[in-house]
Amino acid sequence: MIGILATTLFVLMLIVGGERGVTAIMALAGNIVALTFTIILLARGYSPFLVLFLATIAISCISLFGQNGKNVKTKSAFVSVIIVMLLVTTCIYFVLWKYRGAGLNEIQSIQEDVMYYYNVNIEISMMQIAVSVTILSALGAAIDTALSVTSAVHEVAFHKKNLTQKELFHSGIQVGKEIIGTTVNTLLFAYLGESLLLFAYLKREKFPLELIVNSKFLFQELSVMLFGAITCLLIVPVSAYFVSQYLANKV
Repeated sequence: MIGILATTLFVLMLIVGGERGVTAIMALAGNIVALTFTIILLARGYSPFLVLFLATIAISCISLFGQNGKNVKTKSAFVSVIIVMLLVTTCIYFVLWKYRGAGLNEIQSIQEDVMYYYNVNIEISMMQIAVSVTILSALGAAIDTALSVTSAVHEVAFHKKNLTQKELFHSGIQVGKEIIGTTVNTLLFAYLGESLLLFAYLKREKFPLELIVNSKFLFQELSVMLFGAITCLLIVPVSAYFVSQYLANKV
């Protein structure tokens, strides 16, 4: 069934996207390879932060330059993604360390397969892994948001060549305001949607609301979603600034 679904996806990408669909498939394959190497390096004990940094660079290059070429839009989006990710990584590490959000949560720690069959002593920093998971979860949405803003500003500058850097920047902010609502909703449905069964289980077993609100598993799920949304919000003005600055200097 997975093969059928994957084939359906590729066929639709080719039919709808045409030549761009082929490029998108190649970029998708490249990102899968990058994530595979990320998992391998983490399993072999390499520094999660170093692996995460290299993975962020690789995925950003593949998604931006490999799929959309090397131009003003992709250069501005790439710089914006790297800067915002470095900033957000520091915040994520502080929050997860301060509130002990890493490691197995209450549900995972009582599962029989974890207790009896899995070796939880994997000699890898669970704090760094938690930060890596949160960053990689937000990376895709950040790249998409940054490229949407830079592409829109570039299109505006192409049709109105007399605009100043300030006017181009404000046009990027306006575009960001239009797309940020749907982006946040997408993140919300993506992260909470996969937890529906868990919440149904908690409701059926009559877990008290106070326990759920103060639980690690809820904190982990919501922190990933909220940091993803925060990253997308931060990247709107940053990407608008860089693309407007580049276009203004070029003119």
